[in-house]
Amino acid sequence: MRLKGKTALVTGAADDRSIGWGIALALAQEGANIVVNDVVMPNELEKRVNDLNELGVGGLAVQSDVTDPSAVDDMVEQTIEKFGQIDIVASNAGIIRWEGFLEITPKNLRQIVDVNIKGNVNVCRSVAKQMIKQGQGGRIIITSSVQSDMHFTVTPVYGGTKHAMHTFVGSLALELAPYNITVNHVGPGWVRSALNDPAPDQQSEDDIEANRRNVPLKRDGLPVEIGRAVTYFASPDGDYVTGAFIRVDGGLGISKYSL
Repeated sequence: MRLKGKTALVTGAADDRSIGWGIALALAQEGANIVVNDVVMPNELEKRVNDLNELGVGGLAVQSDVTDPSAVDDMVEQTIEKFGQIDIVASNAGIIRWEGFLEITPKNLRQIVDVNIKGNVNVCRSVAKQMIKQGQGGRIIITSSVQSDMHFTVTPVYGGTKHAMHTFVGSLALELAPYNITVNHVGPGWVRSALNDPAPDQQSEDDIEANRRNVPLKRDGLPVEIGRAVTYFASPDGDYVTGAFIRVDGGLGISKYSL
């Protein structure tokens, strides 16, 4: 129970097969109260709160669009009204579209940049201001991707936004260090999450098995395993860690497929 008495905000956490929910679950298992957020699926958000309550921690569901700065500020205010503080944010909300460079549509380009870059900026800025006001430090953890330092076809815009988080996290870590706020990011590899269900290479069992063979540990990752890496950064174990990146990918990033 390393996080007992702490409050964490996790964005993009409505779906029970999402990385966001895996993060929320891992943090809750360490005793943290959890605010679960998503822009869709309000009924699922309420189910996640019930799941959290069954684990013996407090929960709050906030349906909010991370691309809207005022909506994010309101979400932080609701968190403070409910729990009195915010100690941890897992800025996890993100979207992906599988389009080759020559097929990128203006709509998808705008949406990916809005959520994956602007959304992270909005959430981190609003939460950092609150943490500074509280005067007790805090933990900011962003979900990036193995695409922070790997290159793939069909997802060039998504990969670009995730690589941008590497620079963003480092800059924030430097700016917020005087306030004892650490900033880090985790890079999921191949995870069988709801977000990835539409991926072209996950449409048959043969394709899925081929993906597994590409991973040195020969399996797909679990959302809660991403959550455990987030928990490391959020817990006392990560007190002296800021500006860091952990790939949680079964070795994909060091395999021959990363060349």
